Amino acid sequence: MLSLFLPEKCVHCGSSSISSSSRSSESNVLSKYLCEACNRILLAQEAPSLLEISERLGRIAPNLSVNQCASKFTFYSESPIQSIVHSFKYSAMPALARACGRLISDTVPAGMDYLVPVPLHRTRLAERGYNQSEALAEGIASQLGLRVLRDIKRNRATPSQTTLSIPQRINNVRGAFELAALDSRIKDKNLLIVDDVMTTGSTLASVAETLLPAKPRSISILTLAIAEPSS
Repeated sequence: MLSLFLPEKCVHCGSSSISSSSRSSESNVLSKYLCEACNRILLAQEAPSLLEISERLGRIAPNLSVNQCASKFTFYSESPIQSIVHSFKYSAMPALARACGRLISDTVPAGMDYLVPVPLHRTRLAERGYNQSEALAEGIASQLGLRVLRDIKRNRATPSQTTLSIPQRINNVRGAFELAALDSRIKDKNLLIVDDVMTTGSTLASVAETLLPAKPRSISILTLAIAEPSS
């Protein structure tokens, strides 16, 4: 059963110092999930550069034309953003993902027509009960009045990408997505693909390539976080 209540403790450090005043505060949508100290750490993080994100995607899909790639945070190990992502992916907290969507809505490029969440395969969706990328998109939509497009389907289950090399990641998601139909709504529209974490960009590139036959005007990408560069 999905959690119906807010966490009693900070999802990162476990502190029970989330006060009733911070719960009701609208100054930061994540104050309901992080203690004041962890919240400060998260918000003090410098956003990844657009160039860094675009170059990473370009190494995976050099011929793919993407209007803009952006991420709000860098996914550092043992950081508040890691705890946030793990909480909404593995601890039945879709409301946290929607809150993150509201938080990153200020990063959405101007002129977008549709939000396109990266889909889960039906077996993973049944296990989790919701798609965290769709929850992120719903949070963005609630802030900006944009529409969420659910025409992309994941046509086969793919193994976790966590331990795969870059070539393995590319092969893992090749052909994994399909358009439910050549929806005329997409033609000449500006689309924003939404996901939780960009690692190499192989999944995002595959989704973007799947959208191209519908002839959108532009495709942009927004993720909550980007994995820290490998040393």
